[in-house]
Amino acid sequence: MIRRRVLPCFALLFALLMSSEEPVRAEQKVAGDEPPNAGFALIPMLEDLSAESPEARIAAAMTIRELGATARWAVPLLIEALEDPLVPMRRSAAGALGGIGPDAAAAVPALTTALGDPHRFVRSWSAMALVEIGPASLPAASALIELMRTDVENLRGRSWAASALPVIGADPERAVPALALALANDESEEVRAVAVLSLEKYAADAAKLGATEAMIGALSDPVAMVRRNAACALPRMGADAALGTSALELALRDESAMVRACAARALGEIGRPAIGAMGELESLSRDEHDHVRRRAERAYRTLEALKAKSDTQP
Repeated sequence: MIRRRVLPCFALLFALLMSSEEPVRAEQKVAGDEPPNAGFALIPMLEDLSAESPEARIAAAMTIRELGATARWAVPLLIEALEDPLVPMRRSAAGALGGIGPDAAAAVPALTTALGDPHRFVRSWSAMALVEIGPASLPAASALIELMRTDVENLRGRSWAASALPVIGADPERAVPALALALANDESEEVRAVAVLSLEKYAADAAKLGATEAMIGALSDPVAMVRRNAACALPRMGADAALGTSALELALRDESAMVRACAARALGEIGRPAIGAMGELESLSRDEHDHVRRRAERAYRTLEALKAKSDTQP
């Protein structure tokens, strides 16, 4: 059993909470009525984090997550709870630290260690917490990349790790190849879909580092969600997006309406290199889905104007 920290004097904590010029409220509503001052709600939660009852400790951590940044006083206790013998407690502690957000930056080293926890629930919630803490989680970048590469049993953890890399500002030289590899090879559709979104956030760096090929390949993914994300993201690859024009033109015939709509929009955004797709776009004017027709018509008008401009130039 880990050693329990002796709680600080609650009179001092009460004075600290009352010292704010403005009332401190929870960022999210907790179960039941929102307390008039979320700081007051934290005091019994701090007591329960050191209780002998596992149920009380776990419930306290779950409630603290809902209190948001107001619960920053709980960070030291939650860091200790990441070493609790009980998996539900470690998982809940990670979730609570994520709920506190950037004010839980002191927990980044402990959460990074928890990415190697024996239980996948703890690993995945720790990855999520690092996303929620934000740029202060940058020191965890290597561990997140390793989790994404090796944690084969933990699709949710890999998904959160893929999501984390652009959020924390991980070096694109390391993050982009890892994301491109996940997009090409990960067995989880969720991980592949998130990898596309993260590569999109790296944009120009992703194109420069050769991720455009993986993005174009994702237009043939067996899962519509991945194909849709790739179609919508491809124009962010800059000039290299033109390499995907033919694949996007094929995607205009995709069985999924959301893929067809994203492909149409992407072709309009790519512009001049996509003029050859005007015939396929025109055929979508008869699509059964209104949002597909609208996007196709908008893209067609854009390309039509570019073609007319090209035709009039010497």
